[in-house]
Formats: sequence, C-alpha cells, structure tokens
Amino acid sequence: MQEETFHTRPSIQLPVPDHIKAILVDDWENVTKNQQLVPLPAANPVNKILDDYLDYEQPRRQAGTAQADILVEVIAGLKEYFEKTLGRILLYRFERSQYIEVREGFNKDSGDFAGKSVGDTYGAEHLCRLIVTLPELIAQTNMDAQSSNRLREELTKLTIWIGRNVEQYFVAEYETPSPEYVEKARSG
Repeated sequence: MQEETFHTRPSIQLPVPDHIKAILVDDWENVTKNQQLVPLPAANPVNKILDDYLDYEQPRRQAGTAQADILVEVIAGLKEYFEKTLGRILLYRFERSQYIEVREGFNKDSGDFAGKSVGDTYGAEHLCRLIVTLPELIAQTNMDAQSSNRLREELTKLTIWIGRNVEQYFVAEYETPSPEYVEKARSG
C-alpha cells in the first residue's frame, strides 16, 4: 500500500535552462574526473544568492498577498533544505574532506569559516545541485498537488533568474587541491 501511495504523490518537472545543465555537467566533471574543488568560501554564497533573488522578486509582488508570502516561505525553505542536504546528498565523494575541514572551521574563533554556516560558505554550484534534486525530494513529502505546482512555479522563476546571472554567481575556475588532500579524499 505504501508503494502505491508513493507513486500517486505529486512529482514535479522542473525546467532547468540548458546552460545551467551544462554548468552542472562541467561541475561534475571538474570534481569527479579532474579532482578539482569549488573554491570556498564562495564570493557569493547561497544565502546571499537567495537574498539577492528575494530583493529582485519581492518588488514584483504585492505586499501582503499570498504570492508575496509564498516567495518568502520558499526562500526560507530553500535555505533550510540547503543546510540539511549539503552534507548528506549534495556533495561528491571527492568534496567530503573539504566539507569536514570547512565544518571544523565554523566552530573556530578566526579564519575564513569562523561563525559561518554552509549557506554562508557554499555557492551557486551547490545551490543548483539542490535545485535539480528537489523534484525527487518533493516526491518524498506529503505535499498536495496544488502546493507542488505553486512550488514548481517559484523554483522555475528562481532557476531562470539564476540562469540570467551566471557570470555573477558561478566560479570561473575550480581549484586544484594539494596532493595530500587528493590522497586523503581517495582513502576517505
């Protein structure tokens, strides 16, 4: 019975611009094949990107309306989902050692990562990994069809906006880690 219920849950099709798909393919290749890393902390981290989008989109909504409230909820939800999913499902194996080092830096009193969270550290590449994973994650919720459709509309707008701002938010070059890191990542 549970399997039948799962298959009747709404799944969403999320259109992703072709150039974002190409960036994600390059991202996968850079990390998994070329053994490179996205430089951290990102110049424009996920929380800033989502806040920039909110600043862009909010004036296009009438204050106090359901559309304005939904926008704020979706952005807050994406920030929360990003925090919860980054370490669990959004990283490639080669990035895990970097993630451990970054997490350790969050608790330090000084340094690039002191006092930050993953949303303040990781950038557009990892946000887009979340966006393309969301349809699968949403299918595992109890969200009704109307809510799923509304969320799909919001995510589509966000994805198009990110696609228009690629140069501003994505890194131009990945970094090549030290041989020690590569060895640690392979054995970890």
